[in-house]
Amino acid sequence: MKKTLAVVVAIVFVLSFAAPVFAEMDHYAEYDLDGTIDLEKQVGHLCNTGAEMKQTIDGEGEITKVMDTNQVAGVITVDDQQDWVTAEDAVNNLTVTSAIELCAPPKTVYEKEDDDWDDTPIPAEALYVLDQESPDLGAIGEAIDLVDADDGDNTLEGLTDQIWAVQVEADPGFSGGLEQDFEAAYGPYADAQDYWYGEGSDEPADAFWFEDDDGNVATDFDEIDSVAKGDDYVGNYFNIDQFARTSQGTTQRYIDISSPWSGAYLSEDMSVTGAAEIDESFEMDNLEPGDEAVPDWGDLF
Repeated sequence: MKKTLAVVVAIVFVLSFAAPVFAEMDHYAEYDLDGTIDLEKQVGHLCNTGAEMKQTIDGEGEITKVMDTNQVAGVITVDDQQDWVTAEDAVNNLTVTSAIELCAPPKTVYEKEDDDWDDTPIPAEALYVLDQESPDLGAIGEAIDLVDADDGDNTLEGLTDQIWAVQVEADPGFSGGLEQDFEAAYGPYADAQDYWYGEGSDEPADAFWFEDDDGNVATDFDEIDSVAKGDDYVGNYFNIDQFARTSQGTTQRYIDISSPWSGAYLSEDMSVTGAAEIDESFEMDNLEPGDEAVPDWGDLF
């Protein structure tokens, strides 16, 4: 195989600014690569788009790849497929690594020094009810009536990394493949900062909040009865279909995801040397989008 690099890439890049809430970025690319390959790619920017995907393709061989992505505020979708063969005389095996990091926070453990509360999972609502008196707790410390800064060494610690990662390496002369089709969303909490408001409404159109049993905004954890959300709230979820394979090589997977809303937890750390095929799907639906979060095509104009 020649050590030169031949590249064919078709790209469609669209920015639309018709209205702030609907502004989006689309990217479509087809790759036909042959030679010594070094490709690094990132799609999304964590909490700006609900998740981010970082991918590297490195080694010697031939690969065909098609990636189609869409990003709007709080939501990312990716459809990515690649198949490859490592060169028979390769010094570096052709390897594809893909890691998806979610903005959606994990289950959180409340640790209190010298107390029976050690390693106590916090209810989902406690992660989001903003405690204005404890700003040092940061993004996951939006808890109320759970942490007293003057009462011992108290901490809030995420249980999982919120990572979905896979790496497929094909040995010389053998093939590999990786297909990923996923969507992730993470919307804001109503009082975290300023947001757009719906027309004729005093409630944030693109956020969620908690209500008491009278339908009023809950200001204390004990008052919470239900979750409410604006029509343009994008949701809080992660869904993926994935197929990874190699006819001979090394396949590794790392999954570490939990949900404070359902209490669900999934963790897997796997490495296989030899032939492997793994076909899987995963759904984590914490909060559904608002009624107008996905606008009709005609509403964009």
